Amino acid sequence: MRDFTGDPKFPIWLIGDSPPQVWAEKLDTPLDSRHPARHNIWTSVADPMQDRLYRQGKLRLNTSRLYIRNAMLNLDEQAELSKKRLKELLDKYGPSVVLTFGASAFMIALFASGEIPQKLYKTTKLLGEQFRSRIEKYDEHKVNIIPLLHVSIARRWFLSAHRDFVDNYGTMPPNYFDYVGTKLADLLLSKLSNKPIWV
Repeated sequence: MRDFTGDPKFPIWLIGDSPPQVWAEKLDTPLDSRHPARHNIWTSVADPMQDRLYRQGKLRLNTSRLYIRNAMLNLDEQAELSKKRLKELLDKYGPSVVLTFGASAFMIALFASGEIPQKLYKTTKLLGEQFRSRIEKYDEHKVNIIPLLHVSIARRWFLSAHRDFVDNYGTMPPNYFDYVGTKLADLLLSKLSNKPIWV
């Protein structure tokens, strides 16, 4: 598996957790589009996001240039090495938005960006709180790390994952995919409309 795909100069990055252990040798890239995890955690968010972008601004995000990598290159990699490697990339390219999938990728990206987390953001509820807070406090002068869910949204506890991440801020019953897609679209339209991110 290659370490990354896409363009690191692109203002939006996707950071997965680590390669799927069983399939790493058979996949080409992080979040390989042939692996179901990509569609469970990204496509399901990207579809409502693209829909809102088009309806609100007649725009479409150029997803073919997204820079995509994993926080850890393999499951045995030490967290310090992962943080150091990602820090070098963030410092060099300075993306506007880094979307992380799951608690581990989020924590590694926070440390890599120089941010010292106030707590361990291990629960779906805490990740949802961080998502809202970071969308509201978007800063165009820094790298904005924004957490999304990883496989928890597609496994046994998916209904509670919708509820806990969205809380009382979305529709009832809560729909994580629609909520996150809408919020990301609104962020792109309001804060990144002048960036070279459009088709």
